[in-house]
Amino acid sequence: MKKNLSLTALLAGLSAVFAAAAPAYAQQRPGGGQPASQVAIIDLAYIFANHVRFKAYSDELRRDVEAAEAELKNNKAALQKMADQLDSYNRGTPEYRQLEEDITKRQADITVQVNRQKRDFFEQEAKMYYTVYKEVMEQVTYYADKHGYLLVMRFNGDPYDENDPQGIQKELNKSVLYYNKAIDITPIILDAVNPQRANGRPAPAPPGNRISRPQGVLPHGGVSR
Repeated sequence: MKKNLSLTALLAGLSAVFAAAAPAYAQQRPGGGQPASQVAIIDLAYIFANHVRFKAYSDELRRDVEAAEAELKNNKAALQKMADQLDSYNRGTPEYRQLEEDITKRQADITVQVNRQKRDFFEQEAKMYYTVYKEVMEQVTYYADKHGYLLVMRFNGDPYDENDPQGIQKELNKSVLYYNKAIDITPIILDAVNPQRANGRPAPAPPGNRISRPQGVLPHGGVSR
């Protein structure tokens, strides 16, 4: 049952950390005025991976799943004790039939509980994604309108592994083949959605290697590549 309730399997992709080398966001277009290009790009998966509150939401959901997993483990242990006790009775006796009925009912209750928890976890994750995505899109819309961008495209800024056939296939199929860093508004939007620090400046993206995707990925696609 662990497979059903862990975030990694239950939500089909709440993985640990996928590290990759980060492109330098050294060049940003100066604010104000008409942009040199009316097209901007944004790495949405990178935004989710480094969104402070999204990470907090994911951690909270993970704790809920771990608690449900522990409860299920205890229920399974109690059910096993009942099954062991059943062997001490002779078949056909009232005690045997009563305990067998109790075991069957307990198994059915556990199944209903697991299915309900799976549904609840999927709904919670979907709501988590929607809340953060809506916030990101509000910032994208505001920034694009303010600076005169007519189109904002999503792109994948992660490097690919030449030894990974699937990675190469994704690289060949990507929509954005080349971009000037001046039109990449990813760091600007990330600063806008992350909480403000005490000194009033935007909280920077976490240091270290770039994270290729968020810890939670919806089974039907989410923000994965």
